[in-house]
Amino acid sequence: MAISGPQPAFKVGDCRTISRDKRSWHRLEADLVRRSGLAKEETAITSSRHVVLLNVQGNSERGQYFIDGRNAGFAPRKPGAILFVPAGCSWRGWEAGASTAAYLAILVNPAHVAELLAGGQLEALPSLSPDLGFEDPIILNAARGIGAEIRDRNPLSAMLVESYTATIFAQLMRRQRYPAAVRKGGLAPIQRIDDDLTADLSLLQLAELAGLSVPHFCRAFRQTLGCPPYAFIIRRRIERAKDFLRHSSMPVTDIALSCGFSSSSHFSNSFRREVGMTPVAYRGTWPCKA
Repeated sequence: MAISGPQPAFKVGDCRTISRDKRSWHRLEADLVRRSGLAKEETAITSSRHVVLLNVQGNSERGQYFIDGRNAGFAPRKPGAILFVPAGCSWRGWEAGASTAAYLAILVNPAHVAELLAGGQLEALPSLSPDLGFEDPIILNAARGIGAEIRDRNPLSAMLVESYTATIFAQLMRRQRYPAAVRKGGLAPIQRIDDDLTADLSLLQLAELAGLSVPHFCRAFRQTLGCPPYAFIIRRRIERAKDFLRHSSMPVTDIALSCGFSSSSHFSNSFRREVGMTPVAYRGTWPCKA
């Protein structure tokens, strides 16, 4: 299917749409979809707009993708993972995973991106290439910002969305220009962090996984992910802790230790700096599903 109208349908399969929130701004559209009863889903689109897809809920565990008819492989995705397909690219394939899931689709007119980044000497910037499954905290936060504006009718919403959009595409271009340490060494460093958040990993260990020297690894890591490795590890631990706080009744101290924090006070202080509230306050905003 070719996507040019206001009703993007990225994933086709037997399921029930729980909710759908959409909003359009100047040459930009955001679509937040929550569904249940998912099994195998198929994708077959060619969009006239750039597509940024944020996995909001549910793991995508297996599948196969093709870009312009060529095998693009498949990277398992967790909530927070991002896909990017430039305008004009054909994206086809299938995936399967969690039965309940949600995604945020952001569709942007290429001309709008050119306007937003006009001050950045576009002729010197790299072209955009597809990336079907990566994690980037800068793009993640900007995409979440756009998602939050879907229901907000504040007159300043359009200005905020333009700012978030410029951030997303500036970071996408920076990822193209500065190859990530994880690209040279595959996803090994990030995968190693995720596999055991309680591990006290050294920079040397992570650099060796990426096949780089420590200085080169740190520089490439910051350029690509927008933060040093230590800050990234803390963020990962906090994201894992959020899952426990939302979906379990585990004591805060147990959550702290299981996510790699040395004590509940260390966890609380780090959580407050990153999230803006204490773990207890954060848990209070979600109904416990234990």
